[in-house]
Amino acid sequence: MSGRALIYGTIAIDTLITPGGQVSSVMGGSGPYAALAARLLTDQVDMVGVVGDDFPEAWEKALEMRGVSMQYVAHEAGQTFAWTGKYEDDMNNRTTVSRTEGVQEHWVMKLPQELQKCSIAVATNVTPRLQNRMLQQCPHACFRMADSMKSWLAREPEYASELLSRVDLMLMNDEEAQFWAQTDDSLEAGEKLLAAGPRYAIVKHGSAGSTLFHRTPGGETKLFRCPAWPLKHAQDPTGAGDAYMGALAGYLTKCLNSGNPRWDDMKRGVAIATVVAAAVCEKFGTVSLFSLGIHELARRIAAFQDMTNWE
Repeated sequence: MSGRALIYGTIAIDTLITPGGQVSSVMGGSGPYAALAARLLTDQVDMVGVVGDDFPEAWEKALEMRGVSMQYVAHEAGQTFAWTGKYEDDMNNRTTVSRTEGVQEHWVMKLPQELQKCSIAVATNVTPRLQNRMLQQCPHACFRMADSMKSWLAREPEYASELLSRVDLMLMNDEEAQFWAQTDDSLEAGEKLLAAGPRYAIVKHGSAGSTLFHRTPGGETKLFRCPAWPLKHAQDPTGAGDAYMGALAGYLTKCLNSGNPRWDDMKRGVAIATVVAAAVCEKFGTVSLFSLGIHELARRIAAFQDMTNWE
């Protein structure tokens, strides 16, 4: 039976502008992307976050129908976190057009006791200070995961260092990892992430895939390089990194091995997360995660296995 995945992140109302079009007022935030992706691969997903009174009830029902528990999402009077992002022709580059913190600016999370016993605690892309606060409240989690972004690392370096010492797995993209490690080499950056505390680190290379790093109990560094799913056309990359993280967490709930997943399971989880993240890019917002069925996901995983020859 699967373990329980706890997902903490922003829950947002997004406006997205890409070279392929524009959508307004769609479900967004790192929380829903990660939670929906995790639910594709595990049975129990609890999302924690806060929404305002403008968050559509229909969205909450849609998440619940997909198996994401909204029981512990707080409701506050005011505006839900809102973000408008614009992507350039090279969709690895984007600009924040506007950002409204809304009710999340002053909300303080306090996890109920039943959530503190989750199998996997996932702190998605919020500030390192808030990620630490969340993980401190999960003392019994078997496995802890977090990611970050460059602006948080620059703004809260002390909290970022604390976070790295607290998690089992840290995820960053090339730019973030190189900035934190003060190097222009992603391989060196990944090794420095491991040296800071976590047993595993993932450096994401965008359309070039990702690299999994592992520090063994004997001090050896192991690597697994996973290519990207070949996308003919990316409509909107928003949330792909969050979905990657959520899918990996969902898969690992089935093979945690008391918090020490096998290396082969970690590699398999990275490959599956790659497939899910690519699917997110095919449509705007969270649409792909709502429409992606188990059979189609299995078909894509099998195709990816065949084209990359992993077992």
